[in-house]
Amino acid sequence: MEELYDPNVSFVVEEVGKLAGQYGAARIIIEGHTDASMKGQIPKSLVQELSLNRANAVKEGIVRKFASIQPNQFSAVGVGWDQPADPADPDNNAKNRRVEIKVYPAEATAAPK
Repeated sequence: MEELYDPNVSFVVEEVGKLAGQYGAARIIIEGHTDASMKGQIPKSLVQELSLNRANAVKEGIVRKFASIQPNQFSAVGVGWDQPADPADPDNNAKNRRVEIKVYPAEATAAPK
C-alpha cells in the first residue's frame, strides 16, 4: 500500500473539488515548489521540471477524482525553488517542498501573480 506524503491530501483534494464545482468558471492555479538543497549542484531547469511534475500530479489527482471538473479549468505551474514557503527561513527544505492551490472566481478580472 502506498503511503501518502501528507495525511491531509484526501481532505485537500476533496475541498479543491468542492471549490471547483462551486465556482464553475473559476480559474485554479496549482503551483509546485521545491527546496533549494541542490542549488548550484543541478541545473535550475531540472528543478523547474520537478516542480511542474509535482503540480501536474496534483492536477491529475483532482481531475481523476471529480469527473465533472474540466481539466482546462486548471493551470499547473512549476515554480522551483524561487519562492520559499517562509522567506525568513529559506532553508526549511521540508516546508519548501510543497504544492499550493489558488482558486480565483470568474468574477476576478485577473488572477494575481
